[in-house]
Amino acid sequence: NLDILENDNLFPRVRDENPIEALKDRKSALSEAYLSLETALRFSTPEGMPTSLLVTSTRPAEGKSTSSFAIAATLARLGYRTLLIDADMRSPSQHEMLSLSNERGLSEVLSGNATIDKLLQDTGYENLKLLPAGRNPPNAAELLSGVHMDETIRDAQSLFDVEIVDAPPVMGLADAPLIASKAAGTLMIIEANGTRSRQAQVALKRLRGARANVLGAVLTKFEAKRAQFGYGYDYGYGYGNDRSESDAHPVL
Repeated sequence: NLDILENDNLFPRVRDENPIEALKDRKSALSEAYLSLETALRFSTPEGMPTSLLVTSTRPAEGKSTSSFAIAATLARLGYRTLLIDADMRSPSQHEMLSLSNERGLSEVLSGNATIDKLLQDTGYENLKLLPAGRNPPNAAELLSGVHMDETIRDAQSLFDVEIVDAPPVMGLADAPLIASKAAGTLMIIEANGTRSRQAQVALKRLRGARANVLGAVLTKFEAKRAQFGYGYDYGYGYGNDRSESDAHPVL
């Protein structure tokens, strides 16, 4: 039961504008929605804002990567020293959204070939750094479950106030539950009128089975005119080479 969905966690669909551009307008409905989410996150744990937040979804193209960026950018704008980590090594997109290099990144850190401080990139946003995914390794799940992932999160905590981890979708992959067990909190992204309720429940069960601290969920691509949430859609879970979330425009 996703009792974590509340009215102020409904994120509007952006039809005629790049959502990244919409987020730059502090008065846009999208910016206001993510600002309200920041308030909710500050009250999500007894300690306040979680120091590491994993963002995932049931399936691809629900808006998790754009949401990861939006949360990170919002926190940075509010003065948090923020690190955005692209942990979706099979289908990375954060470097594309920010027009940055993906030559080296998280995969090099997890394989022990580099340290996190050497691979951080400026994003053009004050207080916000990016650790891109890096080259796609043949053993992503093995790397994410290894000791270096714990070390990466711990090392980043000495440099930043909060880490936002853009993780792969839950269904069909072991990656997201593996990382979720290491993060202070996990946020589910659910597409309005797209994600079937049963599939979301299965994804949530997988996360909780990995002992993830699921803090809540946000409903993306919300349209008030379609407020009757239908779940009569069928989706395949092929993942990797079909399309990236940044190609599925708009994603919110």
